[in-house]
Amino acid sequence: MPIELVTLARGRSESDDLTSAGRRTTSFYADPAAWLVVAAVEDALARAPEKVRGEPERIGALAVSDHGTRHTMSSVAATAGRGRVSPLRFAGASPGSLAGLLCIALGFRGPSLLVSMRPDRAHAVMELIASDWLATGQCRYVAVAEHTVTGDAHTVSGRILGRDGD
Repeated sequence: MPIELVTLARGRSESDDLTSAGRRTTSFYADPAAWLVVAAVEDALARAPEKVRGEPERIGALAVSDHGTRHTMSSVAATAGRGRVSPLRFAGASPGSLAGLLCIALGFRGPSLLVSMRPDRAHAVMELIASDWLATGQCRYVAVAEHTVTGDAHTVSGRILGRDGD
């Protein structure tokens, strides 16, 4: 039975130029949209109660995007014609990296999932998934990142969800 979800904190990140919003470390490549997802969830975590920040291993990651990693997929396609593609780009091109990078960068150990659809159409699905994860004890909190694109503008809205009473 679904439980009532409570938004404990909200965050946001945006960029009109994904090439300038790229990776933070020189040794690890992920699509710039995935780094925007991390930034939005970090913003939400900074606003969340201390008890949430103290338990990253109990946080699940749920990303929603119908755009995903098109930036990197386009880059891979463009370089493939020249005969060599960096293997690092293949991992960064996976749409699932929008949820996966949250776990890597922020130490989340709960379940993770990318829902490949427009966020405005995914609310019922997201709430059902997050509610189930919390009700079954798979995690204590769920970080939700909704990635939208309008023209060249990429926006990620991040939320930290918990159970009613958290």
